[in-house]
Amino acid sequence: MAEAPEPLLLLGSGYRITAANAPALALTGYEESGLVGCLLQDVLPAATGEGRRLLDEHLAAASAGACRQFAWQLQDARGASAAVVVTVAPFEDENLLISLQPAQSKAVSPSPDESLLDSLPVAAFATDAVGIITYANASWRELLGTPPGESTHRHLLDFVSEGDRERAAALLHQAAAGAEEKLAGQFEFRSVQGPVRCALHATPLRDEDGALLGIAGTLQELREQMRLEEELRRLRDANQTLAAQIPGNEALLQQARRLSLMSELARSIAAGHDLEPLSTWLVTELNTTLGGHATQLWRHDPARDLLVLVAAASPQDGPQPQPGLSVPAGLGIAGAAVARGQTFLIQGPNELLLPDTGSAIAVPIVTGDNTLGALEVQSAADSTFGDDTCLLLEALASQLAVAMESSRLRAEMNEQLQELSHLQRLTTREAWARYRSERALEIPGYRFDRRDLVPLAEGPETVRAKDNGSALHLPLSVRGERIGALGVVHDEANPLSEEEQRLLEVFTAEVAEALDNARLLEQTQKRAVELETVSRVSAATSTILETDQLLQAVVELTKRSFGLYHVHIYILDPERGALVLAAGAGTAGELMVAQGWHIPIDHVVSVVARAARERTWQIVNDVLFEPGFLANPLLPETRAELAVPMIVGNQLVGVLDVQADRPNAFGEEDAQIQAALANQIASALQNATLYQEQLSTAEQLREFDRLKSEFLASMSHELRTPLNSIIGFADVLLEGIDGELNERMEEDVRLIRNSGEHLRNLIGDILDMSKIEAGMMDLRYEAIDVKGMEAEIRAFARTQMMTYDRDLAFELEISPDVDVVYADRTRLKQVLFNLLSNAIKFTNEGRVGLRIGRDGDKMIVAVEDSGIGIDEKNLPIVFEQFRQIDGSLTRTAGGTGLGLPISKSLVEMHGGKIWVESAVDQGTTFFFTVPVKPPPPPKRRGTGPLSLIEG
Repeated sequence: MAEAPEPLLLLGSGYRITAANAPALALTGYEESGLVGCLLQDVLPAATGEGRRLLDEHLAAASAGACRQFAWQLQDARGASAAVVVTVAPFEDENLLISLQPAQSKAVSPSPDESLLDSLPVAAFATDAVGIITYANASWRELLGTPPGESTHRHLLDFVSEGDRERAAALLHQAAAGAEEKLAGQFEFRSVQGPVRCALHATPLRDEDGALLGIAGTLQELREQMRLEEELRRLRDANQTLAAQIPGNEALLQQARRLSLMSELARSIAAGHDLEPLSTWLVTELNTTLGGHATQLWRHDPARDLLVLVAAASPQDGPQPQPGLSVPAGLGIAGAAVARGQTFLIQGPNELLLPDTGSAIAVPIVTGDNTLGALEVQSAADSTFGDDTCLLLEALASQLAVAMESSRLRAEMNEQLQELSHLQRLTTREAWARYRSERALEIPGYRFDRRDLVPLAEGPETVRAKDNGSALHLPLSVRGERIGALGVVHDEANPLSEEEQRLLEVFTAEVAEALDNARLLEQTQKRAVELETVSRVSAATSTILETDQLLQAVVELTKRSFGLYHVHIYILDPERGALVLAAGAGTAGELMVAQGWHIPIDHVVSVVARAARERTWQIVNDVLFEPGFLANPLLPETRAELAVPMIVGNQLVGVLDVQADRPNAFGEEDAQIQAALANQIASALQNATLYQEQLSTAEQLREFDRLKSEFLASMSHELRTPLNSIIGFADVLLEGIDGELNERMEEDVRLIRNSGEHLRNLIGDILDMSKIEAGMMDLRYEAIDVKGMEAEIRAFARTQMMTYDRDLAFELEISPDVDVVYADRTRLKQVLFNLLSNAIKFTNEGRVGLRIGRDGDKMIVAVEDSGIGIDEKNLPIVFEQFRQIDGSLTRTAGGTGLGLPISKSLVEMHGGKIWVESAVDQGTTFFFTVPVKPPPPPKRRGTGPLSLIEG
């Protein structure tokens, strides 16, 4: 459990969490101490009683030995909710194992297309067979005020007000009982803003056998319709009262009838009546109320630019236009109203009217920027319609726009939900087909005869054909797809009752669901093991940096971990245009590598070459029926092959080829797993190649460095001999041994001597650095009286001030606790004098100081000056070879750029360290430390007993 990559929880008694792995802690946001001991219901809370009942039912079924999988809401430690897929399975010692996966995991059926359904302006939802909401779009959440995630996994009745809950439950029972027609009704729903009166339209979703899969529905708020209906009722009552008080007032009676018509239409639309019967009723009533000889309702089809007749009414005898009749959109007065989006009223003969029509009115049906159709009324008499008729028809058109748009949206939603149901069934069908094909050679079923459980040698259809008439066969179906059958043989003398048969049908549904959950759990566990294998292989490859060893280890580990027949790795050779076998599993693979097996990349009959050319995986699930399969005599049992390209960036490295000894062994998920492995192998291979190149480059650089050091040492030695002669002869001339020199000649000879001395010091620095880099510099430790060096240090400082023409104050301070230090006297003086020389050289006025003290078992030396200082950005390069801080200053003061690097190396060879502190125009201080005591002597190698060496 701890090694599993998926989040897992272990439940003990009372459904309390007793263990959780690292992915589960990461998913829930809890510390282990905060999660262990909690109830599962605290992590997977149920908002309602119906939800709690459902969760308890799943847990009880798992405790009884079944596997359950369902969608739920996880509540993490911060209180945030997230949709997860929960798989519950029995575990050892009467515990339960809980697997949590994000809701988009491939282990569950596809969810509704939220991008489509969320765009609907009407509130849409879907439930499962028992009424638990599985989807609610954005308009639903806006209408009821529920945040995302708090609408789903709750029962639909939880949102219905108490007074309407019984009627809503009756509607759901009607759907479950087999209602095929659309169900509709008005109910009061509970929202965060208070009660909302809505029209509910529901459509049962069923499988091919008629079993209820769930319900798809919409909610339409009736607040505006109810207000309009109440207003119309009040006006109608007022008109009827007034008409009764004034006998013979036909106008008021006509007005009352029109208001009654509008009120009835508003009530029918609010009730969610279907558009077709509603339209027929409306045009009939309207034609009677207005005294027309023809009333028609048209729908605009923008795709074909046609007007389609929805309903028509006429008191005339003879053939009547039938719904579905279509005419060009620009034809007649209705076409003109649709084209221009405005009301047309014609009170006399006109070219837009039929010959027997004296007057007509057409009102467009508009919603937003879309013209949905037109409502047209014709009369045989002239000047029949007035402004009051226009107002009536425009009000009716506004109501019809709502009805037509709602009808269209419901139709679109039903189509999408039906398509969703189809996709769910298709996914289930393909998943079970794959599952059965992978187990084609396994047991097709079992028979239980009240004594033993006997495996079947034949499929369920064959067994059914052999059974006699006393057998009852019930299909095992999941989301409308048949996955098997449950057969019951009963005694003909005592047949099963109807109640027992119904019980068997319920039991069959539970068995099918349990089998599907078990399949999903098995596949999830299989993928988890495969991903863990990929991780293990990747970890193993990351530690191997030798190419041949790396590839051989990969093929052997992959074959063993995935239970494959054979594994190959081919490496691309661009010069040959071929894939060269670099590693193969087992004896056959070693033999093929030894034979130099390769495949031209343009080989037509090769799955491996095709994967390399197309740079995507290639699957052959039965090589016996695959023309593009290159058979190998050393691998006679191959039945299925999967080739995956190994790519780093945009560069093809090679191909990973895996083979199985059974058909239908590989699917898309297997290809994705192997692709992940191939990417890891490609990266590891590139790392190994780069590592080998770095080793080779480092070896070359070491050789170049050694040759450089040898060259510098040799040249330094060859140059020092003539320089010593030059300096020596210059000294002879200056001493007048060969005769007196005039003033000008003496100045020239002195310049020659100084230049030679400078060049000899430079060569000495180069020789020292070469020895240090070549590891040839040896230190000769001796006891040095530091206080005894005071006179020598002061003399050197005076000489340097004379050399650089400086008049500086020199301060020397040696702490009383510094007496004897063990070091190489020559190299220690070289470091001191280098630092003092630099301090004097770069200080034009002020002071130079040398302080020597003790810090524990180390001597600490500080050489400080009040000179020009060093910019902070240049401090990191102070100790680099041949680097000058300031070129112009260096040319003025002179210098080789080796003094400080040599000093640093000598200090570190003594076991100390050196550093610098400086600020521009404020001076510089160099510090270094050396141990006071000498280093321990090197251990001598012991001698063992003599042994006889035979030559």
